[in-house]
Amino acid sequence: MQRGKIIEIGQRLRCEVNLIFRYWQSEYCRIFRDTEVVLFFVLLPLAYPILYALIYAPEVVTNVPVVVVDDSRTVLSREIVQRFDASPAVDVVSYCANMGEAKDMMMRRKCYAVLVIPAGVATDVVNEKSSSLIFYTDMSLLLNYKALYMALTDVVLDMGVVLRQAAMPIDVSGSITQIIERPIPYTSEVMYNPTSGVASFLIPAVLVLILQQSFVLGIAMLASAYHEQKRSWFGRYHILHRLTGRTLCYVSVYIFNVVYLLHFVPWLFGYPQCGSVSQILLFSLPLVLSSIFMAITLSVCVQEREHTYLLFVFTSVPFIFLSGIAWPRYAMPIGWRYISYLIPATWGVEGFVQINTMGATLEQASYAYTRLWLLTIVYVVTAVLAIRYDNHRHHRIVV
Repeated sequence: MQRGKIIEIGQRLRCEVNLIFRYWQSEYCRIFRDTEVVLFFVLLPLAYPILYALIYAPEVVTNVPVVVVDDSRTVLSREIVQRFDASPAVDVVSYCANMGEAKDMMMRRKCYAVLVIPAGVATDVVNEKSSSLIFYTDMSLLLNYKALYMALTDVVLDMGVVLRQAAMPIDVSGSITQIIERPIPYTSEVMYNPTSGVASFLIPAVLVLILQQSFVLGIAMLASAYHEQKRSWFGRYHILHRLTGRTLCYVSVYIFNVVYLLHFVPWLFGYPQCGSVSQILLFSLPLVLSSIFMAITLSVCVQEREHTYLLFVFTSVPFIFLSGIAWPRYAMPIGWRYISYLIPATWGVEGFVQINTMGATLEQASYAYTRLWLLTIVYVVTAVLAIRYDNHRHHRIVV
């Protein structure tokens, strides 16, 4: 009697596994028969990281053309320009008589920035007053702006030291001179980003966001194929089997994408990689699962393929800000902060940067790792509820 019960349980378990495998296999067929889904599941994760990385490929720019409008025409103004031109990032290509001429050169792309030295700079310095330089720059390329801004800041700080030194009485001791020149000595060392490059800072976050968004767009596109036919995507029966089988299908499809996005792309472009590959892969598991279940939850909103583009494509830009990489989370309004907690990419970016860029272990990144597992549980529940709502709306059974 007991043996027969064990056999019955075994047969039932085998039937359950076969049913899950059936849905796994059928989802593979649906993915690779739909060119638009292949675009989001395969081509988007392959092409977008390369595109973004190539845009920000020059981590450090040099010899950016700059023109100068020197209304002061003094020894001090000439020294400022010489120091500015000596910076590796700057190439002073011309002096302009006025701002009209400088604007004309910028409009014709002969320069990317204009440094204006007002007429009263030298007089203010002699009278021991603070003075200002005026700097205009083309913001079409962030790398140029960053390099020029940092170069001008360094020049202004160095000139301040020189002017304070020149104002010192001759009989002042050397130690007092050093204290006045630099009251608090400091050095600047950029941790985990030796080149201070925008790409090393930004691209790791973009990689995680691409991973999440490709799930959202691809799964929504799959769901829209059923909704356009007024059919329920999951059917009214075997919901958990379908959900499990399709989740396993998506995870298996994305094994290559995860390795490609989170390991190969940073290696290819020389971004800082201090973490263990095995730790990154373990961390990516709840990131992938939470993204899948969130995508299934949101896919109920998609009734036609065009809705996918209207509803989800534009979210990429807000998500990159809500991740905290460009907009610090502590500075967000409380409402936006709570919204960011519901996005898997928020915790994915935080944990991936800690492990990959900073060399943290999975234990040290446990805060983000735990939040991803919590989101996975939450979105499993919402996915089941969304499927039940979809079934109630269509009243059709999908075999």
